[in-house]
Amino acid sequence: MRTSKHWAELCPRPDEIDQGTRVGGKRVRPAGLHRIVSTVLELPELWSEHVRFDLGERYVTRLHRDTDFEVWLICWELGQDTLLHDHGGSVGAFGVAGGSLIEDHGDLRGGSLRTRTHPAGSSVAFGTDYLHNLVNIATEPAVTVHAYSQPLRRMNFYCWLPSGPHHLRELPCDSPEPDTGDLERLAARTRTAHR
Repeated sequence: MRTSKHWAELCPRPDEIDQGTRVGGKRVRPAGLHRIVSTVLELPELWSEHVRFDLGERYVTRLHRDTDFEVWLICWELGQDTLLHDHGGSVGAFGVAGGSLIEDHGDLRGGSLRTRTHPAGSSVAFGTDYLHNLVNIATEPAVTVHAYSQPLRRMNFYCWLPSGPHHLRELPCDSPEPDTGDLERLAARTRTAHR
């Protein structure tokens, strides 16, 4: 982060690090990422100059990256969404700095897909089995902060069938905005075929 005076409070604390052996660095626990995201939300001087909106696609910028975790700012216009995805083995957290988002969320092990609203100031942490779709359905643009540990290397995209999540494709990525190309059409065809 460019504002170094805040670095000490943003670094993961020892009790927030997964002590399991990980190749290429440590994993920050979801609760630690939740704390980091909540702190960044309270410090607009770390992200407000990066807020931009684009009607064609979500605007994203990386605020921080090291070997253990990364922090992103994402800006959302009306109707922009992520498609249903997981984070390729990374854990994460996100919080809403402005506006609001709707989230469909579930678990890779099945169950049901649930929906909730995230107003400004709310935040969520999640583990490796979590999958979700975020969308801005409000007329007001939304701004969110996301953190992942390990930094993203891949994302898996799904469609939800009566039997649970159906894997569509794994995409390599170095940001939370990989090129999803025709995945929305593929998901629609898959849901139609399984009716």
